[in-house]
Amino acid sequence: MTLLFSHKSWPAKIKGIFTATRTHATNLAKFVTIYKLLLLLQKKLNGGKERDLDTFVAGGLGGWWVFGERTPINEQIVLYVMSRVLLSLLPRLYSHTSQPPRTPIQPLSHPLPPLTSPQANPKPIPPAQMPFAVVAALSWAGVMYMFRHRGERIQPGMGNSMRYLYHDSEAWTSLKTLLWHNK
Repeated sequence: MTLLFSHKSWPAKIKGIFTATRTHATNLAKFVTIYKLLLLLQKKLNGGKERDLDTFVAGGLGGWWVFGERTPINEQIVLYVMSRVLLSLLPRLYSHTSQPPRTPIQPLSHPLPPLTSPQANPKPIPPAQMPFAVVAALSWAGVMYMFRHRGERIQPGMGNSMRYLYHDSEAWTSLKTLLWHNK
């Protein structure tokens, strides 16, 4: 998207892409570390037993700490995670025998402003910090719970990434297999 829509010079675009990639990877590494440490702590506090909501609590706290600050990168990550959580819930909304409700499409009652007008292109108002942090925490809590207890409902691409980060990384023999190729 940066290459297509940014008005910056090519070197600035490339630098921005590398910076965003580094930030994304760093935040994800922080989240994985916090998440796994919180799971271990909860297990230890519960006499070595894992409880159903441990993943929800660890995901929520990790999401709050790592992704709760509203930055452009965190916004994109939280939106992605939230969309995956919502999509993973869709199969449960309707039984196999019922039909989803139909909403009739109504024509617009007033004409739309021209696409070049200020009314059609308002300046976006970013979300407030506290609601964003709550959405981040709930999104990560939800996706970690779904991954652990309803993994078949997670979108395949995200499921593969999560398996790599949370399951495959449990077994490693060297730094190479931990950081680069851990299966």
